[in-house]
Amino acid sequence: MAPVGIYRRCQEPQNMAGGMGAGTAGYGALLGGGGRPVLALYAVHAVSFLLWAVLLATVIGKYAEMSRELEKLRTDQALLRANGSDMTKQLQILRSNQSGLQGTGGALTQKLENLEADLKTTRQEVATEKAQMENSQTMLRKETYRILAGLRNINASACAVCPPNWLLYAGACYFFATTPQHWSFGRSKCQAQGAHLVIINDSDEQSFLAQKIKGKEYWIGLHDTGEEGKFTWVDDSSATYTNWDFGEPNNQGLGEDCVMMLSHGRWNDAACAGKVEGWICEKEWSC
Repeated sequence: MAPVGIYRRCQEPQNMAGGMGAGTAGYGALLGGGGRPVLALYAVHAVSFLLWAVLLATVIGKYAEMSRELEKLRTDQALLRANGSDMTKQLQILRSNQSGLQGTGGALTQKLENLEADLKTTRQEVATEKAQMENSQTMLRKETYRILAGLRNINASACAVCPPNWLLYAGACYFFATTPQHWSFGRSKCQAQGAHLVIINDSDEQSFLAQKIKGKEYWIGLHDTGEEGKFTWVDDSSATYTNWDFGEPNNQGLGEDCVMMLSHGRWNDAACAGKVEGWICEKEWSC
């Protein structure tokens, strides 16, 4: 039961004192609870400062490293520029040398072309002079033979022109043997008579012989026994005049090293060991 009257009033101050004590205790509790957040804030600031210090040290280290690398790159760049300058100078020297060589090569090429042109001109002049000399020699020879023939007609009894069965033409005597034999046999027979297998010098002599063969085939003094394809006469002179048949010489079957006159007058290479209808001997006319 609640106190009443004076008894109730006596209890109220106690309650008030108790209320005041409770308030003081609450204020102390309030002060004691607010101190912990301040310490935590200080701790956070300390950690943040430490992290910033570490980050700053890292950035400064990276910056120093990048500065060193940049300095190294600048040094390398300077070296490359110096090397590039040297290489450029060397390239210019090489180009200059190349230009000089090209100029020298062009001059040498021009000199070579000039020499070749001079050589060609000289060869043509020599060939022309040779042809003129050969023509003059042929004309002189014919004139000499004409004079000799005239002398023979004037004094036929005083000079034996050719042996019996030999034919006279242009200062030479010819014998047409009609025994089938090989080339070497005919050559030796001509030599035994102080003659040689016929050497045909020009188309006039060829025409004379072609008229006398009467459809037969004869050995003549041309051969390439010394070197295949290089035909020479029995006196070792080169064949300046030839009268080959079509497709000849062809060395058919190999070993066709001796030359015969066919029945129509043209020439054919044949095997020296083969036999034809005869051979033609020739020797100079003598008084």
